[in-house]
Amino acid sequence: GEPASFLLGNGGDEAGVDFDTTSTGAPKDAGSQVFPGRNPAAEVNRTRNSIGAYVGLESEITRSISLDGTLRFEDYSDFGTQWTGKLAGRWEFVDNYSVRAAVSNGFRAPALPQIWFSDISIQFVLVNNELEPVRVLTANNQSGVAGAFGIPRLDAETSVNFSGGITARPLPNLSITVDGYFITIDDRIVLSSRFSSTDPNIGDRVSEVLEPFADQGVGQAQFFMNAVDTETKGIDVVAAWGTTAGPGNLDISSAWNFQDTEVTATKVPDSMKQRFPDESEAELQHVIFNREERSRFEVALPTEKGVTQVRYTIPRWYFTGRWNYYGGVLYRPDCGNLDPNTACENDEDFGVKNLFDLEVGFEFVRGATFSLGGANIFNTFPDEHKKDANRSSERFPFSRRVTQFGLNGAFYYGTIRLAL
Repeated sequence: GEPASFLLGNGGDEAGVDFDTTSTGAPKDAGSQVFPGRNPAAEVNRTRNSIGAYVGLESEITRSISLDGTLRFEDYSDFGTQWTGKLAGRWEFVDNYSVRAAVSNGFRAPALPQIWFSDISIQFVLVNNELEPVRVLTANNQSGVAGAFGIPRLDAETSVNFSGGITARPLPNLSITVDGYFITIDDRIVLSSRFSSTDPNIGDRVSEVLEPFADQGVGQAQFFMNAVDTETKGIDVVAAWGTTAGPGNLDISSAWNFQDTEVTATKVPDSMKQRFPDESEAELQHVIFNREERSRFEVALPTEKGVTQVRYTIPRWYFTGRWNYYGGVLYRPDCGNLDPNTACENDEDFGVKNLFDLEVGFEFVRGATFSLGGANIFNTFPDEHKKDANRSSERFPFSRRVTQFGLNGAFYYGTIRLAL
């Protein structure tokens, strides 16, 4: 609510100093860097009422076959009613070996912030092959600004989920599970790409709609939209083994995930086609969900992740080591190409990373344990950007657009745990 945090400069003082411009005479960015204060004009008070009920039935058809089903009813005051369900089964075809499968559908109403949130923030956008700070309006979905761009009212996401796998216990102290899954999500709610006043095709229309925000330096806008359909397929593998080793117990467990997400459709609403009749569908798809936004779903997260833990316990002591594996990720900025598969000059790849954790604990009195440990003990960081344009005058040595793991480096700790 502090005006100085979101407004432009005050226009000068008695000495004639102009606070609206920098020392070079260029216009100042509005408000504070990097995230401005909350403008009271964006305040809303909205509510929703919802009720839900479900019933589940489970039955052992035979000693080796079980089935279960669930039916759920939901009613939202702003999105009507919806039925969802799940059917699952398990068959132990040989002692200690079984197969399982499930199919379900899902429904998710838009969150209230996705409908009503609005704000102005500074985002770094690639302009002439360089990252530049731009003030961007995130307009709420039911505002006049969203309507002027042809953004329709948000609808619910729907999904279908298929999964199946096998569980095995080949040895009394060894268990293995392998599961595959396939998930489709339709009308997925995402934050759109930025509609820019400098766009060579729709820039005039953008400038016209954003004119009321000119005093806050706004030159671009983005919106929450039911913009894309996605498909995700993957495999989970989990194994656990334990044995007696010397005076103590040795337990080893490992869990791995391999998955791939693909954006199968970018949806241009009819209302937007009517607002921009001179633009092709491919051009509007690029405006709604460009290459960079698409890459966040498809390649900006590791497609392979794994963790393996070894734990050894003896009376009053335990020792735990953990190996965390993160597959490589890709940075794919938008460079104006309508085809998201076309390579761009500033594309970068970030390699596989391995992080290690260690902890040692000692029960010094009954019910009280002292431990020393570390997470990411070798102080591993993600790869830095290699291309100067992506580093943006050294403001972003690490990527802002990919998420492999955190940037905090090593963390060492000591703890005392009491069992009361």
